[in-house]
Amino acid sequence: MKLNFGETVLRINMSFAAAVTLTLIVDESGLCAAALFCCIVHETGHIICLLILGEKPKIIELSFYGVRLERKSSCVDTAEEVAVFASGPAANLILSAVLFVSGHSAGIKTAAVISLCVGVFNLIPCRPLDGGNILHLILCKITDEEKSDKICFAVFCVTIVPMMVAGLGLMLKNGNITLLAVSGYLTVVTLLNKKCRFS
Repeated sequence: MKLNFGETVLRINMSFAAAVTLTLIVDESGLCAAALFCCIVHETGHIICLLILGEKPKIIELSFYGVRLERKSSCVDTAEEVAVFASGPAANLILSAVLFVSGHSAGIKTAAVISLCVGVFNLIPCRPLDGGNILHLILCKITDEEKSDKICFAVFCVTIVPMMVAGLGLMLKNGNITLLAVSGYLTVVTLLNKKCRFS
């Protein structure tokens, strides 16, 4: 499905609609719905920042794999680029703080924790996550792109190994594979992203 909002095109993939519908039907705890809401807040933060900078997204695509923003052009100023990437996690952290302060029920507190986790997760120094892109932009101001890529990959390795070890420990202790699965996903995404840049 495709909707036009002025110069911006919104594409909603059928896989996204099916995943959301199935989640809302099956998820009785409401955790998945809260996570979905926090992800929407995250992407809204990026969009609001772009609008503040005077740029409208060209395409917003919703699919099973997440939200993809296609921009008309990249900001020339590094500070603006960093602001665009940082605005998503910032929106989650702000939402988390508001929920923690104003909420009294267990559901609100849980949503606050989920929003905090989404914000922190996206700050992990792994491209294409926001944290990895911010690190790469800053390094490119200091050195050339090739060295920046190598440093980013080294920082990722230093970050992901403890995550994998902790994830393995959680799995062996109580059967929780979430952290290990996330670590594996980030590793695959990073390696594929690295291969695409150097192929």
